[in-house]
Amino acid sequence: MMANERQRRLMQEALDDALTSENLQELYSRLDADAADSAEFNRLRQVDRLLRTAPFERAPQTLALKIMARLAEGLNPQQLARSSGLALALGLVLVTLLLLPLLAGLGWLIVSTVGSAAALNGVIAQVVGLLAAVMNTLESVIEGAQAMLQTYPEVPVVMLTTIPIAMFWLLRVAVDTRHDREQQ
Repeated sequence: MMANERQRRLMQEALDDALTSENLQELYSRLDADAADSAEFNRLRQVDRLLRTAPFERAPQTLALKIMARLAEGLNPQQLARSSGLALALGLVLVTLLLLPLLAGLGWLIVSTVGSAAALNGVIAQVVGLLAAVMNTLESVIEGAQAMLQTYPEVPVVMLTTIPIAMFWLLRVAVDTRHDREQQ
C-alpha cells in the first residue's frame, strides 16, 4: 500500500530534518507497521543521500543569455508589445476588482459611523490622501515596468508563463492542505 500524502510529506520533512519529535515518532511507528512504506522511505533516503553527495556543477554564465536570446528570436516586436499591453490591462482589471469591494465597504463604514459633517470631511480628506499615495505608487510601479520592458523585452513572456504556473501551484497547495485537514 502506497503512503498517503501526509505520510509522504512526513517522509520528506524527515529527510530535511524538519520534523518535530512527535511527528518523527508517528512516522517511525507507521514505517514499522507497513513494510511498503518502509521500503519507500528507504528508497527516498537513498535518493536523498545520492543527491546530497552528487558533485555540484555550475552552469556557464552565458547559458541564461543564450536561452533568453533564443526565446527572443521567435518573438515578433509587435506581438510582444500587444501581449505586454494585454498583461498590463489584465493586471489593472484585477487590481480594480480587488479594491472595489474594499473601497465600497470603507465608504459604507465611514458614512454609517460618522455623524458630523466636519468629522466626515476630515475622514474623506484622509481617504483621498491615502488614495493619492496609492495612485502615485501604482504610477511609479507602471513607469518602472515600462522601463524594464524597454530594457528587457522578454520579461512579459516570462511573466505570462510563470503567473499561470504560480496560480496552479497555489491552487494545488490549497487543495492539498484542505485534503490533509479532512483526513485528520
